[in-house]
Amino acid sequence: MTGNQSSAPAPITLLTGFLGSGKTTVLNTLLRHPDFSRTAVIMNEFGETGLDRELVVSTTESLVLLQSGCMCCTLRGDLLETLIELGERREAGELEFARVVIETTGLADPAPILHTLITSAELAGRFVMDGVVATVDAAIGLDALHTQEEARRQAALADLILLTKTDLPDADEAALRSEIAFLNAGAPVEIVVNGAVEPSHLTGLGHFDLSMKSKQAQAWLRADDVPAPGYGDPDIQRHLDSIRAISWMIEEPLSASMFDLWMDLLMARRGGDILRFKGLVHLKDMSHPFVVHGVQHIFHPPVLLTDWQGSDRRSKLVLIVRHFTDLEFRKLFRALNSVPVIEHVLPGGYLSAEVA
Repeated sequence: MTGNQSSAPAPITLLTGFLGSGKTTVLNTLLRHPDFSRTAVIMNEFGETGLDRELVVSTTESLVLLQSGCMCCTLRGDLLETLIELGERREAGELEFARVVIETTGLADPAPILHTLITSAELAGRFVMDGVVATVDAAIGLDALHTQEEARRQAALADLILLTKTDLPDADEAALRSEIAFLNAGAPVEIVVNGAVEPSHLTGLGHFDLSMKSKQAQAWLRADDVPAPGYGDPDIQRHLDSIRAISWMIEEPLSASMFDLWMDLLMARRGGDILRFKGLVHLKDMSHPFVVHGVQHIFHPPVLLTDWQGSDRRSKLVLIVRHFTDLEFRKLFRALNSVPVIEHVLPGGYLSAEVA
């Protein structure tokens, strides 16, 4: 392995999905694809997975080598420790891999895993979060999304949703797509047959970096895809105690100080109910937009883009929330809008973080 290969952070894809939704079938197909070679896969005990045995070249207690050049390691205890060990062995030249896929259990909540991947100082420089992919079963997925909190969280936090088993008689694709749109309208939905998916579709999904341009940021945000239904809709009342997407457009440029205060208030009062947050923000006296994003109460440093895409200068915010209505969201913002604020970035405020 060259020094450049070992020093570049390895992107991590989190592959999640409820019980029986087909994520292991997707994984087995990916592991056969030449474009997915040199991938490290973290999973539970091998004996409890559906890893196709014909893929296996050799096996040790904690590592399985595959014909494609991929490797699978068991998750024994702490995910952070497993990743640190992989990173150290990669740096030492003992293991060669270009990316990592973490396959969760069917009952896993992705939020704590994302929290670990985003906030851990030990992983910084070794790994970078690349995106969350969720499989949803078209035959029984609708029922799972209605009754299982874990299934809702998996779909809500995904950057890409793979719709499986659409060919089965019980599949109701239209109703399922409608439910997914309510939970996470910003995530593209792709139909998968027998686990077949292009590896390139699973990369570069959720990671935002300084090289991203405004056009890419708009696609990443996908705020225009989030519906804004009326509050008299009975379907809204059914979901008030569940998870949903909120999209908000703000016509006028924002005060950086007020936006900082609003973020602080939002996190203090409802931070535990915000699963994910994305935004493209137009600040007063700034000619270029800021990108903000985070998972739960953990926020990445804001990124200053070099340009706008087209003539639209509105701020756009997309949140995945639970037990939280759009009306509450707006009230918090309007409450601050009526309070005079100093027109500069407050010391230590969110937007006072260094940007390139």
